[in-house]
Amino acid sequence: MSSLHQRLQTRLSEQLDLLQEDKTLLQEVNIGLERETLRVDAKNGRISEKSHPKALGSALTNSHITTDFAEPLLEFVTNPSSKPEAALAELCEIQRFTLSQLDNELFWPNSMPPIIDSEDEITIAHYGSSNDAKMKSLYRKGLSLRYGKMMQVISGIHYNFSFKDTVFEAWKEAAQFNGSLQDFKTARYLHACRNVSRYGYIIPFFLGASPVMDKSFLADKENTFESLNETDSYLSKGESLRLSDIGYGNNKCHFDVSFNSIDTFVENIHYAITTPCNIFSQIPVIENGEYNQINNHILQIENEYYASIRPKQIVKKGENFLTALKNRGIEYIELRSIDINPLIAEGIDLESMRFIQLFLTAALLTDAPELSQKEYEHNQKNLKQVAKQGLSLTDVIVIEYESMSLQTALEATLDWLSPIAILLGSEYQKALESMRAKLHNPTLLPSQIVLNRLQESGERYQDFFLNQAQALYQSNESSLDPKTTEKYQQIAQESLEKLAQLEAEPQISFAEHLANYFKF
Repeated sequence: MSSLHQRLQTRLSEQLDLLQEDKTLLQEVNIGLERETLRVDAKNGRISEKSHPKALGSALTNSHITTDFAEPLLEFVTNPSSKPEAALAELCEIQRFTLSQLDNELFWPNSMPPIIDSEDEITIAHYGSSNDAKMKSLYRKGLSLRYGKMMQVISGIHYNFSFKDTVFEAWKEAAQFNGSLQDFKTARYLHACRNVSRYGYIIPFFLGASPVMDKSFLADKENTFESLNETDSYLSKGESLRLSDIGYGNNKCHFDVSFNSIDTFVENIHYAITTPCNIFSQIPVIENGEYNQINNHILQIENEYYASIRPKQIVKKGENFLTALKNRGIEYIELRSIDINPLIAEGIDLESMRFIQLFLTAALLTDAPELSQKEYEHNQKNLKQVAKQGLSLTDVIVIEYESMSLQTALEATLDWLSPIAILLGSEYQKALESMRAKLHNPTLLPSQIVLNRLQESGERYQDFFLNQAQALYQSNESSLDPKTTEKYQQIAQESLEKLAQLEAEPQISFAEHLANYFKF
């Protein structure tokens, strides 16, 4: 037994022993999914030039179907559900409705985008004429100038997770915690964030599914990846290009991030959104009377903080995220390191969702020592190491300043989840055993199945994933019943009415609107 295994087991056992018979409450959770995907031409798989379809409602005010960075980059958002099955079923409904409203278009099934000859093909999302809409589009314009448009059209899945208050109430009493319920919740979610920082490498290892891309993605940049063929680059020992150096990351201007206290986290992000960055200061904020970016700061706004885990709080009208977090603490956490599985219509399956639930439950329940900035940054390197060369299981990884093989670290983290799997039931035990099987036989990993099928087909990246899109989505909408279709049509119509009301309201100047946003 490794020392990492012993540490994790001891820390988890202490909290499970506190809960005693209340351990059964750990099934009481909220799970939500956010899935991104590009609209592409159904015949050639090229990124769509069409505007967001009006039949889907307003991208600004429809809470289920919106857009992310680009006009064709759809984002589907489910309601919080108490079971992974329900969250996945709702995602399936949203997707099928969306497909039924598209005109000769499909969803691109992969995290890495299709062939794109020029960034000019990528249209920044637009949301309307209100100040809120203008700010969303301006933020995206700023991202395009800071990082380039190509990085911004990488797709992923975000997994939102929380325990219901019944769990925290019983746990708080057992722990004899003297503060408020919200203080206790916030403290536990910070433990979870620190644990995900340390052990989040298990996500790209077991769920990574983007080992290959079209070379057009790096057409104007140095491409250090291996060539699969004339048109495609790939990771021969890795699993997730999305989480590699070419994926999302705040690597232009340094700033500290701490999960050790909510006050410190808020201070760190506040510093980043109020402090100029030398590199971004080279981009004029206003040029020829038009805004290029919200500001020249390290982060334009809080959303620009890219991380595999983020603490979240529901933001009220007229409030920004940091104010919400400072006033009411953490309400849930968002895991952001999940690749789209291109073999599955929804991009994620129940087994993976159950595995993530096991991981986040253990992360919440296990005491996590405080993280230094140095260790936090090293943990981010671990994540990239696994993304880029996770199949090299004998490579050394350093966790909590202890060196061990990646194989040993992965075995220890799976063992850590075992008591939770027993508590949550047989389906969760099966999910965990499936991951053990993949560790012992990496050809079963999603990344390797994708790569092997691509190579066996003899097709190039673009053709393979277009065929995959056609297989997954061309008949997918046919089974949606009329009642469900009507429900989403009504949601779309109501979002358009809400947009019209918003745009009819008197608007203050945009400069004043921006200034108000940064009042804390």
